[in-house]
Amino acid sequence: MNKVLITCKKELRAIFRDKKFVSIIFLLPLIIPFFIIGMGFLYENMDSTDGYKIGVNYILSDAEKEIFKTISENTEFVEKNNDELKNLYDEGEIDAYILRDESYELYVDTSSTKGMTISGLIGGYFDALNKEYAKGFLTEKGYDPEKVLNVIQYELKDQAKEGTSFFTNFLISFALVYLVMIITVTAMNTSTDIIAGEKERGTFETLLTFPITSNEIIGGKLMAIVVSCIISSFIGISTSIPAFAIVKNNTEMFKTMHLNTSVVNILLALVVVVLVSCMVGVISIFLCGKAKTFKEAQSKVSALSFISMVPMFTSIMEVSSSVLYMIPIANAGVILNDLFIGEINMNNMLLFAISSIVVTVVVTIYVSRQYKDEKALF
Repeated sequence: MNKVLITCKKELRAIFRDKKFVSIIFLLPLIIPFFIIGMGFLYENMDSTDGYKIGVNYILSDAEKEIFKTISENTEFVEKNNDELKNLYDEGEIDAYILRDESYELYVDTSSTKGMTISGLIGGYFDALNKEYAKGFLTEKGYDPEKVLNVIQYELKDQAKEGTSFFTNFLISFALVYLVMIITVTAMNTSTDIIAGEKERGTFETLLTFPITSNEIIGGKLMAIVVSCIISSFIGISTSIPAFAIVKNNTEMFKTMHLNTSVVNILLALVVVVLVSCMVGVISIFLCGKAKTFKEAQSKVSALSFISMVPMFTSIMEVSSSVLYMIPIANAGVILNDLFIGEINMNNMLLFAISSIVVTVVVTIYVSRQYKDEKALF
């Protein structure tokens, strides 16, 4: 064990002497707080618009203005002729315009967030206007509009937990995925240098001539990688907490945001970080051992970063399956998401832990055998 610690100390010294790796370990995690603050205020600006300017080629009645007021209070109407409206729209003076002839035509750019919002608002306006005209028609015919138009009554019962919303969950989920990605990138870069880099420089062969077993060498290198990953993740977590506080205290959208930061959840999160660091570290060592050059090793381990992004896509597509908790590396993002914004299921936690430990042990055994063979040097 002493030789493992000595090897670990030697590798950490080499890692922290390299400015490139120091920047990865200390600066890369700062992406997370910048992402949280940036996306938090971006969503806030998207939600709290100053209002819309919509052009129309007809005079709105008081009833029409009242209908639209119930849908959007911050909307201003500009009454002009067709050519003037088109010019105003092209110049960016109005956000959309409606032309009325035999029917209504809405001109708006739906490729933008504002355009999509306006399209939805105008759609709601026309639905309400149709209903108002229908009421007048039914009243003239002697029918009760309420019995005809409001046959089905419904009330929304929101089942979302307090402090959660689509945007809140989206922001936290992406931050957690980035955390796993940073752990992966740290492991990839450190393992590339201390394995493939040493092979390319010819120092690995010299290391094997010392009175130390290959298992002790690999154990020390793996420990150095895990320590680097834990430092990197700690920086990411410690800077993310104030970033979430800034977003929560300075935005309306996220003021009710809630993270499950109980002592149990934090301890489980630390276990997740350690397990995924060990798993990514040993897989990186295995892949780098198969490479003959530094560049080849970089290309081999690069696939790991894509695996860490799997939870991003599953959260967008709202995919939920026990299989996700068994996918190496990707399962860390899924389980962290459950810990902080979902409900922790101990069965899923066990699936994650068992699958991570099994992968780590199996790959470690293979790596141990791999470095007993002289082929590992070439």
